[in-house]
Amino acid sequence: MAQDAHPTDTGWQSVTVADLLAEPLLRNTLVAGADGVTRAVRWCLPLSELDDSDGPGEPGTAVHAAAAALRDEAGAALVERVAAAGAVALLVRLTPEDLAGPEPLPTLFPQARGAADAAALPLALLPPSAGYRTVSQLVATKVLAQTTHVLEYSDRVHRSLGEILARGAGISPLAYGMARMGEAPVVVVDAEGAVLAVEATAATGRPAVEPVAAALARYLETVSGGPLPHGAEVLETVADVVPIVAAVTFGGEVNGLVAVLEPRDADPHDRAQRRIVAQEGATLIGSEMLRLRSMTEAEERTRGDFVVDLVHGRFADGGQLQARARHHGFAVDGAYAVHVAELDPPISDDPRAVRRFNAAARAVERLDPDGAAPTLATQVGGNLVVVRPAADPSDAATVRDQAGAVRRVLRERLGSDARVAYGRVGTGARGVAASYREARTALALGRRVDVPPVAGYDDLRIFVALQDLADSENGRTFAAEMLAPLRRADGHARSLESVVTAYIAESGNLNAAARRLGLHRNTTLYKLDRVSRVLGMDIRSADTQFMIWLAHHIDTLSQVTDSLDAELAPPP
Repeated sequence: MAQDAHPTDTGWQSVTVADLLAEPLLRNTLVAGADGVTRAVRWCLPLSELDDSDGPGEPGTAVHAAAAALRDEAGAALVERVAAAGAVALLVRLTPEDLAGPEPLPTLFPQARGAADAAALPLALLPPSAGYRTVSQLVATKVLAQTTHVLEYSDRVHRSLGEILARGAGISPLAYGMARMGEAPVVVVDAEGAVLAVEATAATGRPAVEPVAAALARYLETVSGGPLPHGAEVLETVADVVPIVAAVTFGGEVNGLVAVLEPRDADPHDRAQRRIVAQEGATLIGSEMLRLRSMTEAEERTRGDFVVDLVHGRFADGGQLQARARHHGFAVDGAYAVHVAELDPPISDDPRAVRRFNAAARAVERLDPDGAAPTLATQVGGNLVVVRPAADPSDAATVRDQAGAVRRVLRERLGSDARVAYGRVGTGARGVAASYREARTALALGRRVDVPPVAGYDDLRIFVALQDLADSENGRTFAAEMLAPLRRADGHARSLESVVTAYIAESGNLNAAARRLGLHRNTTLYKLDRVSRVLGMDIRSADTQFMIWLAHHIDTLSQVTDSLDAELAPPP
């Protein structure tokens, strides 16, 4: 993904060997190794200190040596040793005797020159006046001056962007400020690769966003979860631009990328400046992203608390409902249906996963942007709860389509399957609480009976019809009396109960029931005979089958109802 190191990429930010040799004292002294003059120089050491060191030396070291070390065959060995130590240049101080003969430089140290060319190690023959102290002071002065220049530019970029940040204008104005200073388009993406801003000046024009965003998403995969990247990196050319990318980091993780898109034939000086623009911009955009995240999370908590209180029916005070409803755009006399989505697998507690879940909830809220009232969505107990306005309370097909749309968004955003249940349309806060209870009932029943992944309370018609019976003392007593003998005979296995329910589900077909249970036909027959003995009734009788079926459904609905009652009960 990243380009190979460009020797000129850091030319503006660092002093190169070529810059050093352009100084009047060292001008026209290079005699070999010209291929290495683009390397950066940080300091100068005498040859004696290189001799005392073990292993590779510090990067960016220029070595100062006396001419005596390069004479005859020893010169080539010295050059090879200096190159192996990682030095970027060999600066050799000549003696007056070396300069006494006619045209001495073209013929001096031929072995050393050949070795320097082979190693791409710049070899410069300095005049006698260029002693170690003089050369080392020259290197230090140039490096310090260049570092100061870089810091001054970095400070100017930081102050300019800091003024935009202080106004709280947002990410797009910060990106535009970067585009103006870097004279190149700027793209900002979040931790998921979603584009947050694309800004360009009139002179540069807007880039092709899609291929750039795809390249940044691939780069995100390489840096997410690993060591935090530092500085700016130059990526491969994409759509005729070269992205200079800096990571937005806070909280110990990568939370996005800032990319300055320069032309492929950009000047090295401009590239170095754009690196600084990308680095400083990533820092300040990170601050803005953190501020916006804090505001978003606070708003999500407020909205979530309102939805939780709404679906749990906790608004005993109409005035309190009115005040909070106005803030969230909830119409107190409007018609609403509640959808509850259960993810498979469930959402984890990882902060990144929670943020993705919240982003999916916001996407669900935007499904119907032209609605008269906003959709409210939040997480309740690991499930996504969606309170959606219903333009036509009698239009059940639209409510079902909306539930299907919720499921599609969750699958696209989270890559997880989901079961979505919904209640009937209700009016106001009481109607929302009733619809939520129905949706939760349908969701719980969906785990116990065979229903589609998107199902409404009305789809479970038999349970709806039995609701009053399941809530009555007579109904519960009947279910307990019918099922208790089977459960006593089973212990904890409940194999007899599962056999008889499978038999009833297959309309009394013994072979089909055996296939459903994965049992041998004779084993199934034996268990059914045992059921008849335990109940004292013939299980082949239609009346007996109906009573067991009815008791099983009442018991299932009672368990779901009791669980919801315990969960939705007001706090003590």
